[in-house]
Amino acid sequence: MDIKFNTNINQVQSDYYKTGNKVEFLNSEEVTSKELEIILSAKDTIHISKYSFNSMLLANLLAKKAKEGVKVRVVTDPLSLFGSSKEWQKKLYVIEYLKENGVEVQTFPLIPLDRYLKSFSTINTIFHTIENNNENSNDYEDKINYQLMHSKVVSVDGKRAVISGVNWSDGSFKNIDAGVFVEGKVIDDLEKNFWFLFKRSGGKDYNYVPRAEEAGNSKVSLLLSDKMFSKTSYSAAVYRAVSNAKDNIYLSAFVLSDPYLIKLLIDAKNRGVKVNVILDPNKSENYSNLNYDTAEKLKKAGIIPRWYKVQTYNTTLTNYLHTKLLITDDTLIVGSGNFSYKGLRINHEVGIQTDDKNAISKARDYFEQIWNENTSLEPHLPNNVNYDGS
Repeated sequence: MDIKFNTNINQVQSDYYKTGNKVEFLNSEEVTSKELEIILSAKDTIHISKYSFNSMLLANLLAKKAKEGVKVRVVTDPLSLFGSSKEWQKKLYVIEYLKENGVEVQTFPLIPLDRYLKSFSTINTIFHTIENNNENSNDYEDKINYQLMHSKVVSVDGKRAVISGVNWSDGSFKNIDAGVFVEGKVIDDLEKNFWFLFKRSGGKDYNYVPRAEEAGNSKVSLLLSDKMFSKTSYSAAVYRAVSNAKDNIYLSAFVLSDPYLIKLLIDAKNRGVKVNVILDPNKSENYSNLNYDTAEKLKKAGIIPRWYKVQTYNTTLTNYLHTKLLITDDTLIVGSGNFSYKGLRINHEVGIQTDDKNAISKARDYFEQIWNENTSLEPHLPNNVNYDGS
């Protein structure tokens, strides 16, 4: 059954966008730099939700800010690493280090997708499994059966934030990724979402006070994939943008597999829209890449996707095209949500939609640079390589 949603662009702007914002598109190199910049500037609060977080460098920075009197709160996900017990121990060490240094850290509940029939589990069960060195356990690797807290957000002083697809784990900083820096009234929505997320993850309630100030003239909407109000959900925004596109669609995807989105892309091509798609080709024994099936569906419809040229060092794959980027004629959507059914509808994802012309232009230039300099018509993965992405 097709999902019905409002495609009237005038009503979309009046109902879903907040005015009074400043937006800046950020490429791979700029995301973490901007995160560090706003963290260092924090006066009273730093709120972070990161799917994966095992960087001691960033943990040290947060501990320093906590010692300066800044209230630092972090939410991370228990299922954020494929890896070995060693990787889990490193993440556990970072979490304990943060707690010992005054940072409030919460792990998202382990919630089965069949949430109404199964009781909620606690993260303690998984952590005890790891601590007992049961490296062959699949409990913490079988992510597909659980809702993920997959967002990547750094929000400071209730007034400015970076929203992106960049994790804080060792391999993540090598990926091709994207995000936005935002100041303005939409930060109130972002802070309210964090307040809800922090409490849902077991954190102590705190006094949530909207305090964002007008910072510019851009219209921005906060997108949440597990939000029950469909008009501002991640899926509705993505579907709307593709359905309303008249001239061009640019989509750069770590994962593109949502059946309805694929249908809408094909519909757009059939009505004369130029559809440009870049896909990540990485795959391994532990990771079955759905992009290959999607590519065949697109090709049959006359859409020829291009594949990111992955980087290698000796026999190790070192990076992904990790972007979750959609650009149409007058809309930019970027954030943590993959273009999959789980990414658009189930996981806790955070993204931004904006009509800011400068942000759209810079994002389009970034897309075209990747397209022209780092893609090919066929995927090229070296034989017998190790898998070192994140």
